[in-house]
Amino acid sequence: MIKNFIYLDEYKMYSLSSQIFEGITDFLINDTTTSKEDTESQKGPVGSGRVLADVLKAENRITEKKYLHDYAYTIFEQHLIKEKKVLDISSNNETDKKNQFNKFSFVKVKAKATFNDINSINETLKEFNKLGKALSHVTNFSEIEKMRTQLEESKKTIKDRNKRSVVQQQYKSLTNISKLAKDSGLSQNQKFLDDLSYLLSYGFQNQFEIQLATGGMIYSANLKRNELREPEDLLIRKYSRKTEKEFVVFGIITQSTGENDLNLNDDTEDYDNIKEALMNIVSHLTNMETTFTGRLSNEIVIDPIAVYTEL
Repeated sequence: MIKNFIYLDEYKMYSLSSQIFEGITDFLINDTTTSKEDTESQKGPVGSGRVLADVLKAENRITEKKYLHDYAYTIFEQHLIKEKKVLDISSNNETDKKNQFNKFSFVKVKAKATFNDINSINETLKEFNKLGKALSHVTNFSEIEKMRTQLEESKKTIKDRNKRSVVQQQYKSLTNISKLAKDSGLSQNQKFLDDLSYLLSYGFQNQFEIQLATGGMIYSANLKRNELREPEDLLIRKYSRKTEKEFVVFGIITQSTGENDLNLNDDTEDYDNIKEALMNIVSHLTNMETTFTGRLSNEIVIDPIAVYTEL
């Protein structure tokens, strides 16, 4: 099966591979040497035999080590599967795997994906009302122009002042872009949008997440943007935020069982020292952060090593 990689954490893969295979030897070395020599000669007086020469020599030696990343990953994954260290989940076999998460360190999940780009969502929230007005204007442009023409004609042909007034009111209503956007649900309270954007920035920072849903479970992994094979926006244009193709996420299971204890009640106890009081504050802050980043009851969190499609 050919793998079309969209994400590969090379450092993590080689770190684990070096422990499995007792070192990494699968690489190529390209050794490039360039040398430049400039010589300037000048003859001295006749018979002197003296030659003045200035020799400039520059040598640049570049050694470039190129790992065969994709091939190395294939060997790495095949070895772990052969050693039965990977929990393999797909739409065909998820029913008998749900209770085995605590028995495996590695997981391979195959399903249709959803990409959640917090940066992109925040940009949309910040510009939502402006986008809504622009969209309302563009989609109603032909009607606006038609009404404008009717208004100009009414000034010439309609003698009745009341009829002209009706046409003029219709034109004003149609050219009120803010009202059109609001009636279409494309305008929201700006303060609400700003607060929502702030909460997303605080709770999720700039994460780029992939989610795979199958068998009533959600498998989520936060991807490092610099490990993606192509820019996020191009990736989403190619596959859509909710993909039609199935993706494979291979990684390490980090959260799968246990409840997230959440307790936001005020604690009015007296403390013996400052450290104890500070630790209590940290505990409350941790509980608050859990409301943003805590694992869902049906969610499995994965530390991703690779994401790819199978061809």
